[in-house]
Amino acid sequence: MSNSPSFSNGENRLPMAIMVGCVVVVMGYLYFGFGYSTGYMFERSTLWSNMRQGYRMEQAEWAFGYFVPPAVVLLLWVTRKRFARITIRPSYLGLVVLAFGCFIYFGGYKANEKYVGYFAGQILVAGFILWFLGIEFFRRAFWLWILFGLTWPLVFLIEPIASPLQLLMTKLTEVYLKVTGVDVIRSGTSLYSPPSEAVPAGDRFSLGIAVACSGLRSLFALGMVSLLYGYLSLKKGWHRLLLAASAVPFAIFGNFVRMLLLYYGTIWVSKDFAIGTDDHPSAFHTGAGIAVFIVALICMLVLVEVLNGGFRALKRKRVRSRVVGVEKEVTADEKPEDSPPE
Repeated sequence: MSNSPSFSNGENRLPMAIMVGCVVVVMGYLYFGFGYSTGYMFERSTLWSNMRQGYRMEQAEWAFGYFVPPAVVLLLWVTRKRFARITIRPSYLGLVVLAFGCFIYFGGYKANEKYVGYFAGQILVAGFILWFLGIEFFRRAFWLWILFGLTWPLVFLIEPIASPLQLLMTKLTEVYLKVTGVDVIRSGTSLYSPPSEAVPAGDRFSLGIAVACSGLRSLFALGMVSLLYGYLSLKKGWHRLLLAASAVPFAIFGNFVRMLLLYYGTIWVSKDFAIGTDDHPSAFHTGAGIAVFIVALICMLVLVEVLNGGFRALKRKRVRSRVVGVEKEVTADEKPEDSPPE
C-alpha cells in the first residue's frame, strides 16, 4: 500500500491547517494590508480597497464578487468526495508559478496598476494549490479556480461589452417588430412608433435600450451561475465550457424576451404601467428584469439535461409519464389474466 497522504486522511489536518494559515497570512498581507496603487489619490490603497470600489462602480454591476469566495469554499465542501481519493503530491511547479505571480504582482505595484495585481492574485492562488496539493488536485479543482477569477472586479470590460450588446438588442427588437408588421423608427439605441396625423412620434410606444436592458447586468451574473451549475451538474470539461459560453446567448435571449414584455405591456396597458419613469421604474419593469434570469436559467436547465442524456433524455420523461398513466388505466379498468376471481 502507498504511504502517500490523501486529501481525506485525518492525519493531514495539522499540515493542512499550517498550509491554509500560510496562504491566509501571505494573501492577507498582500491584498488587505499592503498599499498597492494610488489611482487618482496621493496615497497608495490596498487591493481590497480597490476591489470594494470596483464592486460599487457602474451601478454595482460586479457586486456579486463579494459572494464568489464563499461560494467556492462552499462548493469545495459540498463536493469534497471528489477530492477524497486524491493522493497529495506537492509539485515544485507551484514554486515556479508562485515566482511568476510575485513578479507580476511587483510589476503591477511599480506600474501603479491594480488590474495587474488582480491577475497576480489569480496566479498566486494557482501556485499555492500546485505547491501544497499537487497537479492532480489542481486539475480536479480547475473549474473552482476559474470561478474564483470572478472575484476580481474587471470593470474595464463593461464599456466595450455594453455598446455592442446595446446595438444588438436594439436591432433584434427592431427586426422582430418589423417582421410582425409593426412600424418602428430606430434612432441610436431607441425605438419608437412613427408619427401620424394626430399622434406624435413615440406616443404609441417608446423603448430606450439602456445598458441595463442590453444584457450586460445579467451577463456577468449568469456567467457565475453557469460556472456554479456546470461544476455541480456536468462532469466533462468541454460540457462545462459550453455551458459557460452559453451564458452570452442566453443573456441576450432573456433580455430580448424582456424587451418584448415591455413592448406588449406598453401597447396593451400603458407606458406608465410597463416602464414607469427613469427615477421610479414600474413594478412590471422590475418584474421583466427578473424574467431575464428565469428565461436564461430555464435554457441552462434544458442544455444541462441535453448534455447529460442527449435529446432522448427530454423525450424519456414524457414516455415514462405516459407509461405510468397507461398502467394506472389498466389496473383500474381491466383485470390481469392471472388474477384470481372475486
